[in-house]
Amino acid sequence: MIDALNVAGNKMRAQYDKVHRGIIHPKLTAGEAEVDREVAHERAIALAERIESTPMGLALTKLLFNYRDPILRLNLGTMELPNPSGLAAGFDKNGRIPTVLGEGLGFGLVTVGSIAKFAYEGNQRPRIFDLPHNDGLINRMGFPGDGVDEAKRRLSDLPKERGYGLVVSVAASRPSFDRGKQLDDYGIAYQNMLPYGDAFEINVSSPNTPGVKGLQEPEAFRDLAQTISNYRKRSAFDGQKPVIYKFGPDLSPKHLEEVLKIAKDNGADAVTLTNTSTDQKLRDSLAWDQHKDEIGGMSGAFLREKALEATHNAYTLMGETLPVIRAGGVNGSCAENIWEALTYGGAIVAESYASFVRPTTSTPNFVYYGMRDLAAAMRRNGMTSMNDFKHLRGKQLSFPKK
Repeated sequence: MIDALNVAGNKMRAQYDKVHRGIIHPKLTAGEAEVDREVAHERAIALAERIESTPMGLALTKLLFNYRDPILRLNLGTMELPNPSGLAAGFDKNGRIPTVLGEGLGFGLVTVGSIAKFAYEGNQRPRIFDLPHNDGLINRMGFPGDGVDEAKRRLSDLPKERGYGLVVSVAASRPSFDRGKQLDDYGIAYQNMLPYGDAFEINVSSPNTPGVKGLQEPEAFRDLAQTISNYRKRSAFDGQKPVIYKFGPDLSPKHLEEVLKIAKDNGADAVTLTNTSTDQKLRDSLAWDQHKDEIGGMSGAFLREKALEATHNAYTLMGETLPVIRAGGVNGSCAENIWEALTYGGAIVAESYASFVRPTTSTPNFVYYGMRDLAAAMRRNGMTSMNDFKHLRGKQLSFPKK
């Protein structure tokens, strides 16, 4: 009976994939979106908002696409997560659809933002460029967003009890840097958002806002980390909600070691590695694409090895004292990709972005497939919980195939 149900379920999912990739995704990316890729993103967010605003639509989405298995449960600081699949910052910039992403599509960790103090339009459009021959994207968004006041309004409506972890990413947009107030504005954004998230990611790795990447330089980063630490100590939530720092993939091992130690010394609970890359050698290695040479940060499958080595180095340096969230080149629908991140990469959560929106991998079943197959692989390997990965982190292990 169970086998028959599984076969029927697999056929149904294959039909969903066919409809999504053959009809929905092409409609999202057609017309104006062919010139300005951001239009497709706006259409997807609007579609998800309609689902989130309809209790029946949200319940049906959860029933169909949310995979839950006790073996996948884990803790990240004070957060209890249903699984190690995360959605990186940038997809839901303004906190418009976290419930659909977490409760509906099944991401265990949803990161909204980056949210800045000011509402800001960001860089001139178009600012997202498709790299179809490389399964990737280039973006130079520049932190467009509605600012903390609007984000607070939206996130205040969320249920207090959630079946996923909500991370709020904060940053400073160009107006803050133009005023020379970027450190305090990071702190003010963090302070304002504190009641509304389960954890907070301090983004110092975006290559698209003048000055942000400079905050990864040790002295500048120390000043920022101390600023956040001071705001944290003055808050009513001191120590209760994890603080996570997000670094880019282009730091040398020595540079990475310096900032990781500064983060730890200033009370960081975890780090996210990595963000988009501006490495010219990586760009030169890509296959030809019409927009390959556009200015901006590159993301996609081609970032896998670079990001994996960064997380491995971080784990080697810090061990279990500073947990790593892996982002960059992760295909969240592929259990083998996630296994690699959780073992050799030393990560506790694997975040996706580009693979979630690529036409070849995009599907409402995205998290379902990755988590279903990861749970099965764990059991084939004799594992009984996510705690078993503690003994596997940093090690290069083959994926337990059938």
